[in-house]
Amino acid sequence: MNNLKDIKNQHTFQVKHDASIKETMSIMIKNKNGCAILIKKNKPIGILTESDIVNILKNKINLDTPVYKIGQKKVITVNQNRPIDIAFDILSKNNIRRIVLVNKKDEYTGVVTQENLFEYLEEDVYKVDLKINDIVKTNKKVLTIDVSSTIYDTLILMQEHRVGSIVVTKNNHQVGIITEKDILNITFKEINLKSNIEEYMNKPIITVNSNELVTNVIDIMKLKNIRRVVVLDKKNNVVNILTNRDILKHIKGNYSRILQNKIKHAQEIMNFLPEAIIEIFDNEKEQILYWMNNKAKTIFGDNLLDRKVTSIFGKKDWKKIYKSFQNKSILTNTIIKIGDSSYELSGTLSKNLNNNYIKIIFKDVTIHEKEKNLLQEEVDKEIKKRLDNEYLLMQQSKLAMMGEMIAHIAHQWRQPLSQLGGIFMNLEASYNFDELTKEYMNTRIKNGNELLKYMSTTIDDFSNFFEPNRKKEVFNASDYIDNAINIIDMSLTYNHINIKVNRKSEIYPILGYPSEFSQVILNILINAKDALCEKTSNYKNIEISIEKDKRNIIVQIEDNAGGIKEEIINKVFDMYFTTKKSKEGTGLGLYISRLIIETKLNGKIKIKNSKVGAKIIIEIPLSKKIKSE
Repeated sequence: MNNLKDIKNQHTFQVKHDASIKETMSIMIKNKNGCAILIKKNKPIGILTESDIVNILKNKINLDTPVYKIGQKKVITVNQNRPIDIAFDILSKNNIRRIVLVNKKDEYTGVVTQENLFEYLEEDVYKVDLKINDIVKTNKKVLTIDVSSTIYDTLILMQEHRVGSIVVTKNNHQVGIITEKDILNITFKEINLKSNIEEYMNKPIITVNSNELVTNVIDIMKLKNIRRVVVLDKKNNVVNILTNRDILKHIKGNYSRILQNKIKHAQEIMNFLPEAIIEIFDNEKEQILYWMNNKAKTIFGDNLLDRKVTSIFGKKDWKKIYKSFQNKSILTNTIIKIGDSSYELSGTLSKNLNNNYIKIIFKDVTIHEKEKNLLQEEVDKEIKKRLDNEYLLMQQSKLAMMGEMIAHIAHQWRQPLSQLGGIFMNLEASYNFDELTKEYMNTRIKNGNELLKYMSTTIDDFSNFFEPNRKKEVFNASDYIDNAINIIDMSLTYNHINIKVNRKSEIYPILGYPSEFSQVILNILINAKDALCEKTSNYKNIEISIEKDKRNIIVQIEDNAGGIKEEIINKVFDMYFTTKKSKEGTGLGLYISRLIIETKLNGKIKIKNSKVGAKIIIEIPLSKKIKSE
C-alpha cells in the first residue's frame, strides 16, 4: 500500500446535492462515520457533519430542506494517488477527521478517515512508551451537563462551545457521555428534543487513566469502535477527553521519525547485497543520484552522489529507462551495457507530491549475455547453412526439371517443325511443277512466320520460368498458372490428357515470387501427368480451380489417376520421397513446392484423395490489388 486510494473507507459517503437533510442523515448513520459528501456532476461540492446537524437542530431548520443549502462547508480534497503520509499533515493542519479523495478530473472517488489511518499504521509507529498525559493536558476543564437536562440543552451547549462530546454527571459524578453522533441518531429517529438525556447517553463511560499507555487506548478505540475516551486522574476525576484526532497529531511526528529509521535500516541491509543498487531523486526536470549502496560505489565510483544520473547511464539508455518509469512506474528485464559489462535492470518509481524517487537494481549478466551472443551466432550460422542447403535443393530441383523441360520443348516444337518441313516441301514441289505463284509463296511464307513466332513465344515462356525473382512483388496467380500450363500443354496433349481451369475472376493477387509460384504449379502438373500416364483409362483429366475468399487465394489441382495409397499420402512432401521408379524421380518436387509455398509465399499446401484421384490444395494470403487491374 503506497497511495491513499489503497486505504479508503469502503462505506458509502456520497449523496446527491439536492437530497434532503433527512436523506443525508441516513447516509451518515449507515457509514458510521457521521458525515456525508455532497456530489454534483460526480464532483464533491460540500460536506455535512455531525456538528452541522447540531446547528440545524439549534436553528430549527426543516429536515426536508435540500442539503446543499446547509452543507456548504469547504471540502478538503486530495488526489487519490498521493502517498499515505500526506494524510497526517492535511488532517492536522485543517483540524478535520476525514479527507475526500478525487481523481485527476476532480471527480469523487472515496473517503479516508482517521480510523482508516489507524488500521493502516504499523504497530511500531505508535507502540512506544507514550502515555496519555504526554499528549493531552490533564488539568483541562471538561464540559459537563447534569443528567436531568434535555437533549435540546445538550445540543445548545455543544454548539456554543463547539465541542463534539459532553460528559453527563449526576451529583457531580460522571455517569455517561453524549456525543454529536448520538444527537444524529436521536434526530433521525425523530425523538422529541425535550426528552431527558439520561435515556440516550452512552453508559458506562469508557475511561482511561492519564498514566496509561496510548497504545492501550488505540486498542480500546478499535475494539469498541469509538472515537474518544474520558481521561481520569488518580482520584478518578475527569481531567480531559482524548480523541483519535489528538493521537494522530502526535503520530504525525512519530511516523516521520519511524519512516526515517526504516529507510536507514533498509539502506544498511542493501549495503550487504551482492547487486548494485542506486536511488535517484526525480523532480521531472532532472534526475540526481541520491544514494548508492556499497556495491554500486565499487562498480561506478564513490563520487557520483548529487550528480546527474547520466554519469552512469548513456543518454539514450536513460531516456528509454525513464520513459518506462513514467509509463508504468516499474522497470523489469531491461538489459543495458555499461562499459564492458551487461546489466539486467529492475526498479520502481515512488511518487510524492512534487518529487519522485527511483530505485534501480543492477544484476550483472555479462557472462550470460556473452554466452547468449555466442549461441545466437551459432544459431545464425545454422540458419544460414539451412538456407544455403534449401537454395541448393531448389537449384537441384530446377536442374532436374530442366530435363523435363527439354522433353516439353520437344513436344512443343515437334508439330511446328513438321509443319515448317511441309511448307518447304510444298514450295519445292510447286516450283518443280512450275506451279509456284507469288500469292501462293506469300501465303506459305506467312504460315511459316506464324509457326516461327509460336516457337519463339515458347522459348520466352521457358526463359521466364527459369528466370529468378530477386524481389517480392504482387502478381496475378491466374497468369502464372497459365504460364505453367503453356509449358506442359503439348506434353499433356501428346499423352491424351485433358486439362481444365475453372475461375470466377481474372485477377487473383499474391505477394511473392512469380517464377517460384509457377514452379510449384508445374511440379504438381508433372506429377499428375506421370500418375495419369501409368493408367490405361481413355479419360485422363486434370482440373484446376482458382477462387478467393476474404483472406486467401485458393488453388485446387485434381487428377483422376485413382489417388495415392493412404499409408504414404502423409509422406509425399518429405525430402527425397518419391513414388516413381528409381532414376525417374529425385523426391524433391513436392518437397520444394511445400518449401516455396510456406516460406516464400506464407501459405499452406496439403494433399488428400478425392473420389477420382489426388487433390492438392494451396492457400496463399490475398494481397493488395495489382496496379494494372
